[in-house]
Amino acid sequence: MSKKIAHLSFSKFADLYAAKLIDGDFFISEEKQILDLSEFPYRSDGYIIGICTRGTAEVEVNLKVYEAKPYAMMMSTPFHVSRIYNQSEDFLCRFIVFSKAFMTESYNDSHFLDKFSYFKNDSIPTVNVDQKDAKILLDLFSMIQDKVKREGHPYRAEITRSIVATLLYEVEAIYKYQYAIISKKLSRKEELNTLFHNLVFKYYKEHRNVQYYADALFVSPKHLTETIKEVSGRTAGEWIDDAVILEAKVLLRNHDISIAEIADDIHFPDQSSFGKYFKKHTALSPSEYRMALKN
Repeated sequence: MSKKIAHLSFSKFADLYAAKLIDGDFFISEEKQILDLSEFPYRSDGYIIGICTRGTAEVEVNLKVYEAKPYAMMMSTPFHVSRIYNQSEDFLCRFIVFSKAFMTESYNDSHFLDKFSYFKNDSIPTVNVDQKDAKILLDLFSMIQDKVKREGHPYRAEITRSIVATLLYEVEAIYKYQYAIISKKLSRKEELNTLFHNLVFKYYKEHRNVQYYADALFVSPKHLTETIKEVSGRTAGEWIDDAVILEAKVLLRNHDISIAEIADDIHFPDQSSFGKYFKKHTALSPSEYRMALKN
């Protein structure tokens, strides 16, 4: 499969990695070298929980970069835009992928997944854990794998779903512990940078001006811009523009969506203003970018 992937549908993801698939809504991988997605950002239909078992890689999620190394816990949702790159030759991981419907069906609760903090928009998507906690997760992965293989069992899906729920709660406990450690180490400027970044990826479609984010964070635009520049090396305005362009690039890879529809989705007043904005930041018009993807 080409590395030029902008949208990993569940079926595409399953074609790449699934040994066994349950109802088209869940699969678990063996220990594998994950697809190198370094050239283009992508978004997946599924919720993903993975654990790195060997080697290292860089994981970029919503423009922030994290290091994945042995025992790193990796989480992703359909709302994250990701890239994976700089993989070592021995980089391996195990992961499960499931749809929202797979986990909410038995619980009769459409918000079941919302209770897990690592699936929220402002979560840290890659967290390094100790070997003891990693073993707990890997043991659950193995247990799930065993249940998935029981194709003739009348309650295979139900049993698998219950063990996945156990895994989700174990991940939540580990994540909260690690998040508390990470948060304590943040300076006030780093905390402001994190809050700003989280807000940008929540509201970038509706708000593209620094003033909005400064008001939301109760600081002046000047202070916000200077702080973000000091901490991240880029200005607040550059982060906002990059978030918008990232979303535009992902959408432009889907040829079923017209450029006018993309402009409307990202809240531009019309296709022309979107085109000017996109060209200003990429040196290509949206149609030129779309054509370049075919070459």
